[in-house]
Amino acid sequence: MKQVEFSAASDAGLVRRHNEDSFALVPLGSGVLLAVADGVGGSRAGEVASDIATSTLVALLSAGAESREVDAQTLRRALEQANASILERWQESDLEGMGTTMTAAFLSERRLVYAHAGDSRLYLFRGGRLLRITQDHSVAEELVRRGSLPPEQAEVHPQRHVLTRYLGLMPFSCDEGSEEMQEGDIVLLCTDGLTDALPESRIQKEIEAGFDGLALRLVEAANAAGGPDNTTVVAVMVEGSEAGGTAQ
Repeated sequence: MKQVEFSAASDAGLVRRHNEDSFALVPLGSGVLLAVADGVGGSRAGEVASDIATSTLVALLSAGAESREVDAQTLRRALEQANASILERWQESDLEGMGTTMTAAFLSERRLVYAHAGDSRLYLFRGGRLLRITQDHSVAEELVRRGSLPPEQAEVHPQRHVLTRYLGLMPFSCDEGSEEMQEGDIVLLCTDGLTDALPESRIQKEIEAGFDGLALRLVEAANAAGGPDNTTVVAVMVEGSEAGGTAQ
C-alpha cells in the first residue's frame, strides 16, 4: 500500500480505575487494520468484551490476508463473529451482560472501508476540516435522526450514552461504508472518552498542530480536561501531508 504514518495511544483517564478500551493497529496484506473498542459502561467485564472484540477481529482478518480483499462486508462479518464470541463467552461464565462498542476500518491503497456499532467514532480530516464519518448508536442520536432533538443538544443529552447498538446484543446490527482517500487525509478512530472531554473544534486544532505524537497529545488533552473516562485514539495519515509521526 502507499506510505502512511501511524499514531496510537490509550489511557484509563483520571476517574476510572481500569482501562476497558482496546485497540488494534495491524498491517495486514496490502493494507492496515484499525479498530477501537470500548467496554460498555455499567456492564460486567467490559474490558473482557473489548479484548474479545479486537482479538477476534484481528484473528479473522489475519487469516489469508495476503490473498483476500477486505471490504466493508468483510468487516461487518468480522464484527458479527466477534459479537457471537462475546455472547458465547458470557453464556459460559458469570460475565452475562458484558458488551463493547467497536469501530473498525481497513485502509488499502486509496480506499477506506469501515464497520461500526456503538458510540466510538471514525473521523476524516481533509482540507482543513474534521468530518465525522460514523453516527453514534445512542438514544440521543436516534432522537436527532428522527428530528426530535437539535443536533447541538445531542452532545449534552442525558441519554447520549444509552446505546442502541453494540457488541454483546442479539440480534446484532452495525453500520458499514467506504471512503475514497486523498493524499494528506488523516483517519482518526476514538472512544467516547475523547469526544466527551474535548469538543470537535479542539480535536481539529490538535490535528492542525501536526501529526507527530497526535494520539498521545489528544489523550493528554482529554486528561487535562478532567479525564472522565478511558480514552483511546488511533490515527493514520496518508502519504502527502506535511507532517509525519509514529505510534505513541
